[in-house]
Amino acid sequence: MYKFVISAVLIGAVLIWPPSDAEAQLARRGEVSQADIYNPKPDDGDIILPMPCDLKMVFKAVSLPVKGHLKDFETRLGTEDEHPNGFFDRKYKAFLGSALSLANLPQAFQSVALKTVRPEETDQIYLIGKYEVTAGQWQAVMEGCPSVTPESALPKSGVTWFDTLAFTEKYMLYLLENHPEVLPSFSNDNKEVGIIRLPTEAEWEYAARGGQAVSSDNIRSEPLFPVESGFSAADYGLFQDGISPPAQGPAKIGRFRPNPLGIYDTVGNVAEMTSDMFKLSVGDRLHGAAGGVTRKGGSYRSETAEIMPGRRQEAALFYRNGPVVSGDLGFRLTLSAVAAPGEARLGQLASEWESITQAPQMAESLNPLEKIERLIKGADNPEEKAVYESLRADLRDYNIMVQRNQEAAARAHCRSLLYAVYSIRNSNILKINTERNIEITETDLEFARQNLNSASAREKKQLNDLIAGYRTNLTQFKKEIGDFDQAIRNQFNYYKVLIEDSADFDRKMLTDQMVFVRNDIKGDDVHSREMRTCYDAAARHLSLMLKGQSRQIKVSDLFSGKKKK
Repeated sequence: MYKFVISAVLIGAVLIWPPSDAEAQLARRGEVSQADIYNPKPDDGDIILPMPCDLKMVFKAVSLPVKGHLKDFETRLGTEDEHPNGFFDRKYKAFLGSALSLANLPQAFQSVALKTVRPEETDQIYLIGKYEVTAGQWQAVMEGCPSVTPESALPKSGVTWFDTLAFTEKYMLYLLENHPEVLPSFSNDNKEVGIIRLPTEAEWEYAARGGQAVSSDNIRSEPLFPVESGFSAADYGLFQDGISPPAQGPAKIGRFRPNPLGIYDTVGNVAEMTSDMFKLSVGDRLHGAAGGVTRKGGSYRSETAEIMPGRRQEAALFYRNGPVVSGDLGFRLTLSAVAAPGEARLGQLASEWESITQAPQMAESLNPLEKIERLIKGADNPEEKAVYESLRADLRDYNIMVQRNQEAAARAHCRSLLYAVYSIRNSNILKINTERNIEITETDLEFARQNLNSASAREKKQLNDLIAGYRTNLTQFKKEIGDFDQAIRNQFNYYKVLIEDSADFDRKMLTDQMVFVRNDIKGDDVHSREMRTCYDAAARHLSLMLKGQSRQIKVSDLFSGKKKK
């Protein structure tokens, strides 16, 4: 692993307007148009912010599968292998959250975000740059209106991490002065506003892996992201793939295919700075020592292993000769918010805090927190009161851990429901296939019998051997049918117990975890499609159980639409 230097900066964006005559001439000469500087590949999921010089910055909405502002999304980032050093980028436990929600966006942006964000699955979103910040965008903010040249459509590099902070500050000031209406806002708060900054490492990697467009399981397990059939990593970015001639510099933004979330160039081109200081990954967590800047995504100089989203590299802030810059290190932007914006949000946070710190499913008369509150009020002296207050804080923390464990148990229960349905359906498929084998064998047996009388002596012996084999197979097949029937009965009985045990969970918690599990089966592969069928069946049966209609749950419900193979 070698250290790189930090560079810098900016924003990526885009809107399309009719090109001027000069731009049209440039396009005809195979050069670039103004739109190539900020949005060469527009689509209907683009959230577009203005920039100086009539340029734009384009973002994509990223949603987290959590409900509630004090919840966060737990996953594992980093890589499975140990290249080049196990303490650099081994898998580690990560938690993502955002103070921004759909309701905080301007109405026009909400409509765009709803094309990819499901509000029933999330209370938390953030926006990330669709592209790396280009040289033209950098110049528009920091220096003045750029010329429309091929170089202006390249990602900006050769800047320090501190330069990128200056860029975000200057761009924010431009928006606040000229276009405050495009920034997120918060109820009962005339002071706080959405903020543009560099993404955290976790925000960058989650979006680079596909965000809400792929399943949570893919986020944890895919080394890249689900690549479309017929394509490879080389179709998604510029790097040293060992096949193409080595690139001598980065490509224009948007030249390659987008990832499943619709963002470009997270694979190679230029590596990207994050807002996080680099920490080693040791023992399933990040080490406490903060170093240089975390560099992600690899660049046109990187080999295949280095462009995976989980790869983590460190870029120094300074060398002995001054601030560090690199020709293959750039950045993209994120739009988020402060952790607790607005009085309304503070009220929501307080309400959620009270909810998650209370003893779960316990009557007020038995609630230890209520008893401690009474002891605090009745304390005879400050020392006694301090002891009770410390105990109250410990109990609140304990109750949070209990609730998290309950959520994990509810999620595991929901997964068990799906896989119970999956097992029953598979047993039924095996039974159907065996029934088909019986039909085929009986047809072959009848054909052999019909030919027996007209056969020669030698042929009769062969036919009799076949007939004996067919009869043996039929006996075995019929036994297997009985075995499959018994397996289906046993599996369905277990499934019914699981359905009935669902009543032991808090109803809202169970519903939220079913939504979370649904997020894990978004793929278009055969297994994901089958699991969605299982999910639909389990969700219907859960609904019946919660309505007190569990007697209506029948095993035949699980086989609808299943054809013989």
